[in-house]
Amino acid sequence: MAAFRSGDDARATELSQRALADARVSGDHAAEVEALCMLARVALREGDFNQVHRLATEAESLAAALPLAQRRMPLHLQAAGTRMAGDLSRARTLYERSIALNEQLGNARFVASEQRNLAYVELNDGRADRARELFAKAREGARTTGYTDLEPYLVQDEAMVAGLDGDAKRAAELLARAGSLLAARGELPDPDEDAEQKRLRARLAKAPG
Repeated sequence: MAAFRSGDDARATELSQRALADARVSGDHAAEVEALCMLARVALREGDFNQVHRLATEAESLAAALPLAQRRMPLHLQAAGTRMAGDLSRARTLYERSIALNEQLGNARFVASEQRNLAYVELNDGRADRARELFAKAREGARTTGYTDLEPYLVQDEAMVAGLDGDAKRAAELLARAGSLLAARGELPDPDEDAEQKRLRARLAKAPG
């Protein structure tokens, strides 16, 4: 994960393939799920959504026989790949399933994370009011659970809302701040987040003044 977040996809792939081979030899299905999900993350960054679907579906099948928590990442990655491929209706269904699963698991932090992901589905589907509502829920969830790792993306969300409000200057400032927070960690944005940032920058470039 550290290699992936730093942008070293080749290293992330190498380590994940090695982990996958070891897991299959030892019969460690939980480790196999984790390795498949890591490979799916790399495929997501590469824009290979068919591969994301294949890997995440395989991971989900394995996770079905494991404790419920193991189903979390395969479902999340299916949702992310579907969203980036442009199937907003299907992505909405998958994110709603992911939120319900994490509520069942008592994982309030991931509920907040998936709420903001669902917000982008709604935003891109023209449902701005629903997106605002979900952004607010995600921010409150992150605050109450002390989920500071989400902070750069919450700032990104604020930039999106500022863009919706027509405040291009504030949106640009917040987007730059989100990037600075990630850079301070030595991280690149996740692929789906990067796509949303690029969309916002394109809209801001067309804004008057």
